[in-house]
Amino acid sequence: MRIELAGRNPLRRRELRADFHGDTGNLVLDARGLQWVSPLELAAIVTMGTVAAARGREVHLLAPRDPKIASYLVRMNVVELLKPFTEIDGSVPSQVRRDHSDKLLEVAEVTPANIDDISETLGQLVKARLGPEAGRAAFRSLGELLSNATTHGYSETGAFTAAQLYSGVLSRTPGFEFAVCDSGDGIQKVLSSTTSQDLEGPLALELALNGGIRRAEGRGHGLPNLWRQAVRGGGKGGELMLRSGDAVATAKLRSEPTSICSRVAEPVDGTWAWLRVRVP
Repeated sequence: MRIELAGRNPLRRRELRADFHGDTGNLVLDARGLQWVSPLELAAIVTMGTVAAARGREVHLLAPRDPKIASYLVRMNVVELLKPFTEIDGSVPSQVRRDHSDKLLEVAEVTPANIDDISETLGQLVKARLGPEAGRAAFRSLGELLSNATTHGYSETGAFTAAQLYSGVLSRTPGFEFAVCDSGDGIQKVLSSTTSQDLEGPLALELALNGGIRRAEGRGHGLPNLWRQAVRGGGKGGELMLRSGDAVATAKLRSEPTSICSRVAEPVDGTWAWLRVRVP
């Protein structure tokens, strides 16, 4: 299977560009045409490669032709995490990394053992950029997503997260972006087991987003809190994208949240979550 990673933020499109022609069961991550990459692409590339390798498949990364994008994949730890099991075709630069811990979180595996450390790092990032009140609100949203990935989303192949602060000079959208991708059971299976119903993917995502299911311990899935947190503290709301199994949901996080949930042709393992919090 070949996954085409071309243009700007390719994994934020509703449909993945997957090619099964001559499929041998191996995974080719074709990033040659990549022009802009967000934390979602960073975390998902590592997750897809890790899952494929764990299943005994060969993994190939076709490096970006744009040297700046290739350098960014190195900078954000993608190449280092893939190297042990991936054949990399194309040029990737070696570099001495500068400390930008005040602006980004490089791709890292998140586990029940290190979630507190990663949460602390993220908390410092968002408070520095968004200010104390909006930062605390955004941090609580990130905590929901990380918690999901390390509980029902946790698997032997782990979960990966990344984050980036944006000034808006290049991205045109100042604020904060965060992603976490796991390869666990996925939202559909988790919520179906809770209700003893065979929920379709889009319905499961809709229920998860809107709190339509209460878990046995008295909590919802956790995601409805994103609605409330995204508009607190003077922020300008944000966006959330969830991809789980054969479904994808996109949501605008405002005082009156709106979401679109639909089935997609190419499923993914587990759940991918991407969150953007905008600032004035």
